[in-house]
Amino acid sequence: MAAFTLTSETKNTASTIRQLFEFLSDFKNFKQILPEDKVENFQCSEHSCSFNIRGITPMTVTIKEKHPYDFILFSSEGLAKFNFSLKVLFTGEADQTGSCTIELLGDLNPFIKTMAEKPLTVLVNTMSSQLAALHLS
Repeated sequence: MAAFTLTSETKNTASTIRQLFEFLSDFKNFKQILPEDKVENFQCSEHSCSFNIRGITPMTVTIKEKHPYDFILFSSEGLAKFNFSLKVLFTGEADQTGSCTIELLGDLNPFIKTMAEKPLTVLVNTMSSQLAALHLS
């Protein structure tokens, strides 16, 4: 297995850091930052969400750690071959716009990592762009 970290492009946010942090702290909103054309069977509860990304097995995501207005760390459960952590990082003052970056941390077989790296990079960049573009009030 090979540990890796994929980091999205850093994006300037349209909403305040506080609004985005609170938005992502509620799992019913998580779907809005996922690529619409790739997600199926999205379900959520207060403590987790589950969904399928086409071509990847179903996964469940939970919040592992939250540090108000700095980051939220999500982790996957139930994947035999690919467990990961997704860290959404915020930069800036809580009540102002700032920037966001998403890191995907995982551990994969080196051969699978080679094949998965490009689509996973597209995924984190899409998520970062969609989160940054949200206009929350």
